[in-house]
Amino acid sequence: MSKARAGKVKKLSGGLVLGLGAFEKISAIEGIRLTDEMKRDLHAFEQRSMSSEERTRFITEKYGRKLA
Repeated sequence: MSKARAGKVKKLSGGLVLGLGAFEKISAIEGIRLTDEMKRDLHAFEQRSMSSEERTRFITEKYGRKLA
């Protein structure tokens, strides 16, 4: 019997969507740690069933670097 995968990955017509667990593991390899606020934001995406475009816009507006 094979071991269950640690993180969820959904295959969509436009690509792959990583679950929070998989995203955290990949980020940890890169030395990135999610804050509690970031985790709440990601959970809110799931609750609201936000599209990838809506998620990208939200993340860019909230966490993107501000240009002068």
